Amino acid sequence: MKNQKLITRLFTSYVLIAVVAIILIIYFSSRAIEKFYFAQKAAELKARAELVQEIIGGYTIGETDSLHNLCESLGKRTDTRITLINSLGIVIADSKENPGNMDTHSDRPEVIEALERGEGLSRRHSYTLEEDHLYYARLMTEDGKNLIIRVSFPTVALEEALGALKVDLLLIGLIVILIIAGLNFYISRIITKPIEIMETGAKRFAKGKLKMKVPESSVLELGSLAKSLNEMAAQIFDRIRTITQQKNEQIAILSSMTEGVLALDKDGRILSANRAAADMFGYKPKRILNRFLYEMIRHAELNDFVAQVLNSNDTLQCRISVYEPEELILNVIGSRMPAKKGTIAGAVIVFTDLTRIQKLEGVRRDFVANVSHELKTPITSIQGYVETLQNGALTDTKNAERFLEIIAKHAARLGRIIDDLLELSRIEEFSGEDEKVLESTKIEDLFRSTIDNCQELSAERNIQIKTEIDPDLVLKVNTKLMVHALVNLLDNALKYSPQESVIILRAYQKKSSIILEVADEGVGIETEHLERIFERFYRVDRGRSRDIGGTGLGLSIVKHIARINKADLEVESTIGKGSIFRLTFRV
Repeated sequence: MKNQKLITRLFTSYVLIAVVAIILIIYFSSRAIEKFYFAQKAAELKARAELVQEIIGGYTIGETDSLHNLCESLGKRTDTRITLINSLGIVIADSKENPGNMDTHSDRPEVIEALERGEGLSRRHSYTLEEDHLYYARLMTEDGKNLIIRVSFPTVALEEALGALKVDLLLIGLIVILIIAGLNFYISRIITKPIEIMETGAKRFAKGKLKMKVPESSVLELGSLAKSLNEMAAQIFDRIRTITQQKNEQIAILSSMTEGVLALDKDGRILSANRAAADMFGYKPKRILNRFLYEMIRHAELNDFVAQVLNSNDTLQCRISVYEPEELILNVIGSRMPAKKGTIAGAVIVFTDLTRIQKLEGVRRDFVANVSHELKTPITSIQGYVETLQNGALTDTKNAERFLEIIAKHAARLGRIIDDLLELSRIEEFSGEDEKVLESTKIEDLFRSTIDNCQELSAERNIQIKTEIDPDLVLKVNTKLMVHALVNLLDNALKYSPQESVIILRAYQKKSSIILEVADEGVGIETEHLERIFERFYRVDRGRSRDIGGTGLGLSIVKHIARINKADLEVESTIGKGSIFRLTFRV
């Protein structure tokens, strides 16, 4: 029925209904006539069986020859087959066949029913005469013994008469069908012609020509339909304009959002996704549309969360971590979209990237913990020695002087920590985006200022500082801050290098980059510490760092200065051979 014209559907439907109706009439009429005829014949057989019962009432069951002759005589006169059967199913007399040649009849339906209920009726095929018969069996008792009287006649004549009747009915039905088909075609054509005109107008509407009108028919119902179509087209035009405007606004809002938004149907298929959501999971927005969420984002926790959202009326929230295309910590909020009562339209899932916030929170916690720890140690020592002096140690001149030296040492350490914290705070607030603070400076001058600041410690530890540099290399940097960074790196190298070793300040150009290196021959740094040495207060060897006066903020200051000067900071180190701190500037 797909892609058929209305006239074809109407014509086919009505003709099919007529054919089915006539076939049913013929079928039930034939069945009714057949049932009526067989009911009449069954009553007739019952009467004949009663007559046979009265006639053979004067005979005994043992007079088989007499009974057989009697059955033959009665059968010829009544054109009926008469059979006498004992309770064991053995035929003792028959009007058509020799009883000695006949099989036992204990399995015949009419015989079984007569033995159980007193009489039985069946219509079946006779294996003795090889033709269909209608049988009636009646139970009689003679001398305390059961005898079954069975009468029957062939159904061939009836079937021939019914066949002729069915042919006549089919011819009549065919004539009626042809008449109905002609009338149906004429009526269908009258109905469909104005509808075809409206169809043409509807096609114009489908092409977007909503301002054109459908001509109204003179038929009242079709005229009303044409008027409704024209009104509908005007309303659709207004709604499309409104929806288009709303859609453009929604697209603009979703595209500008930093949160990822996914709209899912009730089966978890992605209906829409903004760019932020697609970027979070490494896809283009169009690629993930109409795909199942579990197919595009293989994350068991997220898929379980979506299943919970689709089965809950509440707004749910969870936090997940994803590792592809990059490691992210996402806060996920999901809410089901209701449709009609008792149904689910889908769900909206919103992803908020908490990665940077989480990292900053971790840095803040570590900073607070580290500051507390770094300040607590010298303060505790100062408090302890002060209390000792207050409790009488002031009179012990020798120990009092030693205690005061220790207090002075810890106070100086507190001062250095506070100075470094203030310096770090100033550097973090420094605007690296301001190009005015960056100026062209010869690297040779940077190295000279750096060495001058560390000359005293170098001489004290008998460590030689060498430079490897192209004198013409120039960098655009904040000179003061860059010298500060290089001094911190060189100071660390001097403190952690053995005496009489060599430290090299190196500068060279590699493709489109200028690289500054501070290389020492110190103890080196284990690989597990390399990723964290630029964190504030992080120390590889805390005890040794305090002994040599380090605050744990020097490398963190270097990292921030590198960021302001648009440089990448990295480190290479081998235990027992030394370390290389490298600043890479893109030029």
